Amino acid sequence: MRPLPILSPLPQPAIATRYAVGFASAVLAIALRAALEPIFGHAGFYATIYIAVVFSALVCGLGPSILSAVVGILGVIYWFVDPRYSLEIADRRDIHSLVACLVVCPVLIALGDANRRKRLQIKAARDLLDQRVQERTAALSQALFNLEAEVTVRKTTEEQLRRLSVRLMDIQDEERRRIARDLHDSAGQTLAAIKMSLELLQESIAQSPESARLLNEHDALAAEALQEIRTTSYLLHPPMLDEAGFGSAARWFVEGFTKRSGIDVQCEIAEEMERLPQTVELVLFRILQEALTNVHRYSGATAATVTLCSDGRCLTFRIGDNGHGIPEQHLTRLNETNGTGVGIAGMRERIRELGGEMAIQSSTSGTAMIFTFSHPKAFQASNDVSAA
Repeated sequence: MRPLPILSPLPQPAIATRYAVGFASAVLAIALRAALEPIFGHAGFYATIYIAVVFSALVCGLGPSILSAVVGILGVIYWFVDPRYSLEIADRRDIHSLVACLVVCPVLIALGDANRRKRLQIKAARDLLDQRVQERTAALSQALFNLEAEVTVRKTTEEQLRRLSVRLMDIQDEERRRIARDLHDSAGQTLAAIKMSLELLQESIAQSPESARLLNEHDALAAEALQEIRTTSYLLHPPMLDEAGFGSAARWFVEGFTKRSGIDVQCEIAEEMERLPQTVELVLFRILQEALTNVHRYSGATAATVTLCSDGRCLTFRIGDNGHGIPEQHLTRLNETNGTGVGIAGMRERIRELGGEMAIQSSTSGTAMIFTFSHPKAFQASNDVSAA
């Protein structure tokens, strides 16, 4: 327990205050002895002096406590010891009391001053500890502030990078759309015109077998080039994605992918599925392209499934295969936010921009990529309710 505040030791440099308090305590002890005169009578002269000495030793130190003892003893002898109002002592018993007081007071002074010094040391140690705690707290607060600022900057930077990544993918989609249109409108039309001219030439030189054969070969090459340009144009940005929606574009892409890769892909997308917003359909198509490309390159699969389903509130897009799976360590990295792989990162950013999540599940029997996000119409309805 902490001592009473009145017993707290005065600081060593406050010399005048300490001696003034020591002197005042002796005066108060004499006044208290006078007040107790009817009780004590001609006895107990130095009882209150002991209290003053102990108080002065505990609070003021060695010098003030000696002053308090000297002033108190002289005051008692002058006012209470016969003959009163003099510094003489007539009774032998009073001399014995004085001798006892002169023995007890030094002991009280020594013990009180030792206690005071110990408490001053404890107080100094406590003050030093408090100071160090405050300094450490200030340092930790500053470090925490710097850390929070660094985290804020990092989050801001990551958000800017994410937005930049999404913006780059949007620009890439727009560029694919433009290139697809240019291929179809320029090179495709030119090849179509060449093919028609070759057909006319074929009719005009039908009498020459060798010329007819060369024309047939050129016509086949022109037809093949025209088909390649159309396929490339459609892969860059299929017109039916804008015209008929994601379901039709996905089925067309899956059919062509099956022919090109030899992987049997089942497309489980309802034909009567309602149209989704253009941004959502484009994101789903790019994810389908990237995911099936990865299946062809890395999985060793012979079959795959593409599924899009909705419960009215949530859309779930799943692409699975029967390949050899992904090693667990690599799978862990892919499922992390900052996982490796440009294509995976691109898919994650695209789906995150729609407020969705991506998960990869894999085992020795195959791999599945699952994309979930709120149905655009349900999301819009909830926003309308909130706004209302």
